[in-house]
Amino acid sequence: MDRMKKVTDELKKAGADLAVLISPPNVTYAGDYEVPYWPAFMGDMCRGLPMAAACIGAESGVLWNVISDFYKSRLERAGKKQVICYPSFSHIERHDPAQNFKKALLDAVRRCIGTAGRITVGVEEEHCPQVVLEILREAYPDAAFVNISGSMERARYIKTPEEIALLERAARVADAAQERLYEISRKEGDYTELDIWFEVQKAVSGQNKSLTPFVGELVSGPRAGLSDYPLGPSDRKVERGDIAIMDISPRVEGYWADCSNAVVFWEEPDEEQTRYFSAVKDVYDIGREAVYPGVTFREVNLKMEEAYKKNGFRMCSYQGHQIGASVNEKPRFTYHDNAVLEENMVVCIEPQLYTGPSGKTGVRLERMLHVTKDGARELNHFRWGM
Repeated sequence: MDRMKKVTDELKKAGADLAVLISPPNVTYAGDYEVPYWPAFMGDMCRGLPMAAACIGAESGVLWNVISDFYKSRLERAGKKQVICYPSFSHIERHDPAQNFKKALLDAVRRCIGTAGRITVGVEEEHCPQVVLEILREAYPDAAFVNISGSMERARYIKTPEEIALLERAARVADAAQERLYEISRKEGDYTELDIWFEVQKAVSGQNKSLTPFVGELVSGPRAGLSDYPLGPSDRKVERGDIAIMDISPRVEGYWADCSNAVVFWEEPDEEQTRYFSAVKDVYDIGREAVYPGVTFREVNLKMEEAYKKNGFRMCSYQGHQIGASVNEKPRFTYHDNAVLEENMVVCIEPQLYTGPSGKTGVRLERMLHVTKDGARELNHFRWGM
């Protein structure tokens, strides 16, 4: 089933005639292009207006993209025709970005649903800014509003072949990052955490052949023993025998990777490091083997909890999540999530252990898994750190 059919089916179930999407992951998914992530810069330039929106008619299946003129060329390169650009900033003439956005948004709405009278508008409660609600209420005073955040989450559960291909590409980019960390950990040198992070950045963009955005963390020594997240790299100098955790999520054409590894620098791991790594690797293997269509996320979580106990540890965190146009998508591997794993979901399993402030050992291992009819297929192939 294609993306638009899944979206319109969910809108009809929610009783919505129209969807107005604002969150970058949902606009990326429905609009089928990479929405830019420049919130700090564009928030000022566009006076807090959304950089991008997507309007979808539930019955018509018609979609119109609304985007700041800063990014007009991005949609042109993606071959998108149904695009309305609004002038958001000009150094030549004075204009009102808010009025420009309002005009563009209402134009998109009319093109999706025509001149319908009383309508039900689906919005994402967690993401829809007040300015958008005010525009819609003024133009359609009799309109009803319904929260479609859950509807969009469900539409995105099962990945299309095109999405899986993008997630595999993102996984290859993440592999390059983890391989660079592994290489550094095997050949002694003079590095701070930031030095290593810059090396990782080069590996990410080199693999993707373009400057590639990514988020994550790199911690070493005592900082690796803490479960706080995220802890970015610091100017701490890496020392012989340090354990380090790197969790990295690059974004490729709007789709994310997410993976973690733990390495020991320039010598063999000590007894505690080995014990922690072996336990986490065992939990990962049991979790991966449990990922199968028809099994619930909760059931996988419970099997992983038993594996921790078998290794003499207590589970300290949730054990993973879905991934796609967001890094951390629902459903998640928790005690309370009874959603069922289905074929062509893509999930991340991420067991982890930490000594806490009293020690300096931490291990987190994470790879992306494509759920197939035969079980889990690993999308990442980087070498484990120990």
